[in-house]
Amino acid sequence: MRLQSHLLPRDQHLVESRLRDFVPQRIFDAHAHLLHPDHFATDNPPPFDGCLDLKAYESALQRWLPERKIEGLFFGFPRVGNDRVAINDWIAAEADSADHRVLALAAPGDDPNAIAGLLGQPRFAGIKPYHCYAARADTMQSKIEEFAPEWMWELCHQTRGVLMLHIVRDRAISDSENQASLRRLCRAYPDCRVVLAHIARSFNYRHFAEGVSLLRELDNVWLDTSAITETPALQQSLETLGPRRVLFGTDYPVSDLRGKCTATGDRFLWLHPETTSIASPEESPLTLVGIESLLCLREACENSGLTTGDLEMIFRENARELLHIAEPSTPNNGQSLYQTAKRLMPGGTQLLSKRPEMYAPEVWPPYFREARGIEITTIDGRCVLDFTTNGIGSCLLGYAHPDVTQAVVRRVQRGAMSTLNAPEEVELAQMLLAMHPWAEQARFARGGGEALGIAVRIARAATNRDTIAFCGYHGWQDWYLAANLSGDDALTGHLLPGLSPAGVPRSLQGTVLPFSYNDLDGLRKILSDQGSHLAAVVMEPTRSADPQPGFLEGVRALCDESGARLVFDEVTSGFRFHRGGVHLKYGIAPDMAVFAKALGNGHPIAAIIGKESVMRAAQDSFISSTYWTESVGPTAALATLRAFVEQDVPAHVARIGNLVRAGLTELAQEYSLPLRIGGFPALTTLGFNHPEGAALLTLWTTKMLERSFLAGSGFYPTLAHTDEHIEFSCWLLVPYSWK
Repeated sequence: MRLQSHLLPRDQHLVESRLRDFVPQRIFDAHAHLLHPDHFATDNPPPFDGCLDLKAYESALQRWLPERKIEGLFFGFPRVGNDRVAINDWIAAEADSADHRVLALAAPGDDPNAIAGLLGQPRFAGIKPYHCYAARADTMQSKIEEFAPEWMWELCHQTRGVLMLHIVRDRAISDSENQASLRRLCRAYPDCRVVLAHIARSFNYRHFAEGVSLLRELDNVWLDTSAITETPALQQSLETLGPRRVLFGTDYPVSDLRGKCTATGDRFLWLHPETTSIASPEESPLTLVGIESLLCLREACENSGLTTGDLEMIFRENARELLHIAEPSTPNNGQSLYQTAKRLMPGGTQLLSKRPEMYAPEVWPPYFREARGIEITTIDGRCVLDFTTNGIGSCLLGYAHPDVTQAVVRRVQRGAMSTLNAPEEVELAQMLLAMHPWAEQARFARGGGEALGIAVRIARAATNRDTIAFCGYHGWQDWYLAANLSGDDALTGHLLPGLSPAGVPRSLQGTVLPFSYNDLDGLRKILSDQGSHLAAVVMEPTRSADPQPGFLEGVRALCDESGARLVFDEVTSGFRFHRGGVHLKYGIAPDMAVFAKALGNGHPIAAIIGKESVMRAAQDSFISSTYWTESVGPTAALATLRAFVEQDVPAHVARIGNLVRAGLTELAQEYSLPLRIGGFPALTTLGFNHPEGAALLTLWTTKMLERSFLAGSGFYPTLAHTDEHIEFSCWLLVPYSWK
């Protein structure tokens, strides 16, 4: 195969029209080979002629990446019988610059101490094994351990170095043996920074689509884009893992071949002028592999909606961070931005529960750049695992669930809003009513607080009464905060005490009256005092404990006797304990139920469902808003509900919650911690039985942040939390002595 020494006019046109405004000015090539023919056995020479040193590399890349400052990660070209000691020494000398790094080409039979010595040198950043060194005839079927034995993993773990793998076997990342090896070894050596070359060797993009779920579990794995010349695997990697874990690579000198790799069935095929019926490279429709790969990367980035900042990460920042190359940074961008926010916005955030002061002032990361599964990348580029409320309970499937995201992106690309209505809202109503046979009609909003306000308005309109009895927390609106107008902090004991009613009209005093959960006599007294004035009883079916026998039945009966409407607030509980509202589990049908949070899995949508005899009152009152008619919310809800139908989410989150509780209980006993665990496994609360309990909770949050975990006073597990996450988190806690 012949390397191209110049660009054809059509190549130059692609560079000018498609790549010049796409590739940043400064790039880091995370996958490049250098080779000298003297280092190869005479009976197994390299596939390319001549000496391909750093000068040849720079000259080649300047042809199709002109005017770029290029840094690189270099390593030798693998061949059985080559002189790896000489190769490693030669490449280290070639790449002797502060801008470059080197991987040591290594085989299973090499001396680990010698490789360790190389990793102690400034330029060496890790190890590059290759399947051709495995001790088997057909090395393309090698297991990972056969060409990357555990001593290599151990060395990279000890040095926080890179282990770059070109995995093989017919199905690459979707192969069960490869998956088992990666899962075991990445967990056993968490400080080993694994780069899976060629998007986990996804020359057939179908393999990546089938195996990508594994990579979401492993937070010490990166992918490089080298020699991938079809868009789907690149796009799937960006949409599944995000730009933070993708590295630009050329695979030089392969990048300077004229060719393309294409998926065909369950295999792949490399096309080159020499392997086709085309007479010469000049007549071939193929461009350079490097150019084709960049064209596909551009398509993937555009299809995934990446920003200029995302491109900077892929092309340079990710690699420099991975390889520990010092670079000026501003690690406190988040804290600085939050100080600006507090000057510009009262309170600094739109939600009380997201204020950093609620966790650990000046330490808690205020802002996120990306969120996928349970992994969040902060605005400062730090990756953390979420063991708190996971979007204040809104992302029950985990962040950026692929099915939900795909549905939303498809809807946005077709247009999210128009003068006409969204048909998705009709399908969503049908699906919710099918899940709740007692309900007959639905209305939609975009947030839990406003949806509860709608439900209260409908109840008042349906009964022509004013007073509301409530139990639990129900949001920010006037009807609810009016409970505190009496000055006796009536909301104490209802999740959030001390909420100020400032701005709530004094005329609403006495229109909303609290009672405690499981206190049926308290509700009877309100009914006795209010009589025919009570419009509704608004309550959560449960939050932290099951109802006592007869409690919910008694509430239902008292509402029936008084003519008040029963409204169940399922904003937090909905879908977390049962497929649908938790009231279905208890067998009690309300007159209305309100859902939000988990309904859209991170996208704004809320629903009020109810009996037709009550819901028709919505027509008697003016309840209307433009953005209740956009289509993204219902689209997200439909995809989310389908996921709930296909998987037993309540069972999974309950099991995960129990695993966390068991692990924390064991550690608390071992270290004599006064840990307090409350609530349901799916809505776990944490605290300390100690006079300085609040300070201990802040210490807990700070210590967990040191280990890249978000933790606080609650844990709301999601479908994205796995057993491995739990085992890993508990393992990390063991070294801490709290005595």
